[in-house]
Amino acid sequence: MAREEQRLISTVNQYLGINAHLHSHFLHSETEGWEEFHSSHITDLTRAMNTHLPAMGYIARQERSLQIRHFDESLSPISDVLISDLPRVGERAAVRTFTTPQAQTAFNVPASTLLEREPVDVKRPTAIKIYELQAEPGGSQREKPVAWIELLSPSNKSGSGYTNYVAKREALLANWLVFVELDYLHGVSTTLETVPDYRPPGRDQKPRDEAHPYHLWLIDPRQPPDEPESAAIAAFDVDQPIPALSIPLNQGDHLTFDFNAIYHQTFRAQPAFGMAVNYAAAPEAVERNYNLRDQAAIAARMLTVQKLHREGANLTQGPYPVDSHLLDSLRRRPEVVQRVLTSDDFTPINSLDLDLE
Repeated sequence: MAREEQRLISTVNQYLGINAHLHSHFLHSETEGWEEFHSSHITDLTRAMNTHLPAMGYIARQERSLQIRHFDESLSPISDVLISDLPRVGERAAVRTFTTPQAQTAFNVPASTLLEREPVDVKRPTAIKIYELQAEPGGSQREKPVAWIELLSPSNKSGSGYTNYVAKREALLANWLVFVELDYLHGVSTTLETVPDYRPPGRDQKPRDEAHPYHLWLIDPRQPPDEPESAAIAAFDVDQPIPALSIPLNQGDHLTFDFNAIYHQTFRAQPAFGMAVNYAAAPEAVERNYNLRDQAAIAARMLTVQKLHREGANLTQGPYPVDSHLLDSLRRRPEVVQRVLTSDDFTPINSLDLDLE
């Protein structure tokens, strides 16, 4: 009988930044999961920004994104909220019903009276638009658009989706809106011609050593393009915190925002994300989709979480730092990294005989 897969999961993100396991899972196994993450993360970002912006005279709102979802070309529907049955041990429990106190029960009707008969719009993700609040005569307020923040989806980094996305981005820049792009997808080309692709197009192309898997950047079209303040970019690697970004608004105002904290918040708020990550095994297609530098970071993170688990550490207090000596040793020994990433045995680090000294 085949050995049951050993799993080590945590509802708290154990990476310092982007969770390489989760995003590989989205790209290879659960494509609809990215749409749920996208929606949740945009909502969390909007709410976090609005804890600061109103006092500055601005407001963040969710808007229809520049992107149209074509990530999964299958005809299977994608729900806005999906309730999944979890595996049970032993016999199935009796039927269970939960009713919130003082809840009014809906009445039954034929489904044919509710079904939509007209064609529905293609579902479009949301982005964030920041407005300046301006007083109008009579005490009313006018909202003047200032900045647009986009979290990229896979479909908008290639093919016709890329072409349409770039055209709409250029239209926003032509209307003097500050444009911010968050790119947390390692396996698809960047949308900037001047930034090298981490994993170039083509089945046999290996990830580049000089490139980085994740980026966030902005352009302020109100500034002359040769001015240093007209743009900003941050490129970062696996197990590095997402950098903060200072978003220019109007009249010298800036919103310096901690994207990393909100990423961890989104991960923590939906237990399904943590349950999709198994730190006892490597991410899908790890050797094809990550360069040697990031493979070493993934291996170091896996070994760290496994060691903490064996020692009884509370993983909900993570992420914990990776020992710098472990990471340095793994980077010097790519053959050991391969052993860690390809091992199908959840084994204590010492018995792996890593010989990393």
